[in-house]
Amino acid sequence: MTTSRITIRLATTALLFAAWFGNAGPGQAVTIYQIQYTDLSADPTGSSPCAGQTLDCAGGIVVNTWTGSQPRLVLQDPACPAGWGAIQVKGFNGANTFAGVSVGDWVSLTGVYVEEYRGTTFLQFGGTTGPAPAAAFTVQSTGNALPPPVVVALEQIAAPLEGPPGSWRIVDHRAEPYESMRLTIEDVAVTELGLGKATDNYNVHNGNGDAWLSDYMNADRGYSDLYHPYVELGAEFVSVTGILEQYQKSGAVNWDYYQLLTTCTNDFVVPEPATCVLLLTGLAALVGGMLRRRGR
Repeated sequence: MTTSRITIRLATTALLFAAWFGNAGPGQAVTIYQIQYTDLSADPTGSSPCAGQTLDCAGGIVVNTWTGSQPRLVLQDPACPAGWGAIQVKGFNGANTFAGVSVGDWVSLTGVYVEEYRGTTFLQFGGTTGPAPAAAFTVQSTGNALPPPVVVALEQIAAPLEGPPGSWRIVDHRAEPYESMRLTIEDVAVTELGLGKATDNYNVHNGNGDAWLSDYMNADRGYSDLYHPYVELGAEFVSVTGILEQYQKSGAVNWDYYQLLTTCTNDFVVPEPATCVLLLTGLAALVGGMLRRRGR
């Protein structure tokens, strides 16, 4: 290959890289996928290639809002159901940072800073001392249908393994494509409580393995409770839906785990109570008997 051809190919590659990974000029918003996608074979940690950049984001549908110490929006792009399609926006301007934004709105953002924090990719919004003081959002449309949650096996978001006392780490980051996306797991039972950095994680198990969940973002959890009222040892669920988040911290105790965050009571589907099934069975038998007697 001649020198000129090599130069042209290198220049073309550089332009494609810039366009793909968000080195965009004013008015050229990047997608959630472009912010989130990582080649895990090249970077097994799954960190965003846009980390440390301030950019405009084309955004997505608001699938959850949270009004904790730093309010959050969870945005998901329905064009990316297979992965890398969601991101969390963390507000730094107080409880009213996202006033007027509702679940189902399509929200785009300008001037947000891409932050890798405790293993999760966030878009920092505002903050007079932070890197995104001029951030702004626009509600592009309202009343959008939420992207359906992706049904995954527990092995796809596997629980961590215990290492040195108090330390828990996952084997790999295969769950990274699902970060901040709505997921559903099926036919699980609670087998352990009091896990994780804040002891608010719980383990669920089925034939596919184990996964960790948490209810800290659940609007129907009691303020002083660690868990939603449905969660107790031995509790069984037909399915549980939540938003996947990673928590990572190194030190004397090492943490690196994914947790599925429930958001409301409707995220839990419980089995029909056995008493109801027995009553219905008995009622059917009674009605059948009456009909047979009438037919004599």
